[in-house]
Amino acid sequence: MNAPPGSSPLLAFSKVWRSYGEGDMQIHALSDVSFQIEKGSFVAVTGPSGSGKSTAMNILGSLDTPSRGDYYFNGTEAGRLDKGTRADLRNRHIGFVFQGYNLLPRTTALDNVELPLVYRGLSAPRRRTLARRALAQVGLEGREHHTPSALSGGQQQRVAIARALVSEPTLLVADEPTGNLDTERSHEIMTLLTDLNRQQGLTIVMVTHEADIAAFAGRQIGFRDGRIAYDSCDEGMG
Repeated sequence: MNAPPGSSPLLAFSKVWRSYGEGDMQIHALSDVSFQIEKGSFVAVTGPSGSGKSTAMNILGSLDTPSRGDYYFNGTEAGRLDKGTRADLRNRHIGFVFQGYNLLPRTTALDNVELPLVYRGLSAPRRRTLARRALAQVGLEGREHHTPSALSGGQQQRVAIARALVSEPTLLVADEPTGNLDTERSHEIMTLLTDLNRQQGLTIVMVTHEADIAAFAGRQIGFRDGRIAYDSCDEGMG
């Protein structure tokens, strides 16, 4: 099913609920949430623990689906896709960056970045070319053959970002991307993400609980008790 007529956002929630459990034990992680995110946006999703921000992020990344309501990804009603089709959507259109880097420890930076391309069936020479280009994109020329243990935390996160970029995604989902880094390294990573957004038009949605990190984004959506408590777009900021 396509998005509603006249609608052209990359991402859209329409009256989305996400509930767990049944009867008296049912918990509403999201309650009647609606918003849109345009292509080329950089959005920070914020809120305290249990606010619903991580649940919203999981649906945006097609890792989960709404219990009620609709989620559209680039005009497709992604919330109603079957598991296999959602997996294909993730593999082709969404790059993920996590707080813990999620790198293979005994594998070089180059091999880590190549991994998504292996699943796509690309030839080894083509994978190498694209992985080297992605590492250069994040400032890691000359570090291709370093394993994660030989890299700093900030460099490991750059490898993780390169791995997310190598497939040329439509959307980058970043879950607390600076959570394991000191202030200086955090700001370096955020400057990199900001440059990717501004210079390449990459759409980025980032979960963070840190106000100074959220400030790098062009728009902030704050969750509380499963609902949107604040959206800077409503104030003309995004």
